[in-house]
Amino acid sequence: MVVECWVIIVLILLMASIIFRTGRIGQAVAVLPLTTVPFFHLIGGPLSRILDSWFPTLSGNLFHVSIDVAGLVIACVLYGLLAGNMGSRRGRRMYMILCGVFSALLTIVLVNSILPL
Repeated sequence: MVVECWVIIVLILLMASIIFRTGRIGQAVAVLPLTTVPFFHLIGGPLSRILDSWFPTLSGNLFHVSIDVAGLVIACVLYGLLAGNMGSRRGRRMYMILCGVFSALLTIVLVNSILPL
């Protein structure tokens, strides 16, 4: 899933740059936290191997899943912080719901790739 995470990150950065060029800087910044979960998944692989060597009784997959879930939590906190800049209450709510659902589903897919059912 490394290639897929890189593709998601690049696409979101391209979307943010296009939105930025239209002059809507706040909206471009609001799109950037969508890269948090794939970024944490990318750094989770090497970091879990390092942690696995330090703690041999625990599984490296456990560390990788924990890092992915931590990325989801941080992404949701960022959504909450950036939602305050949205204009209407409905816009804030939709931003948080859509971004949260995207990140949660992506985390489920990434965790399933680490620990298949």
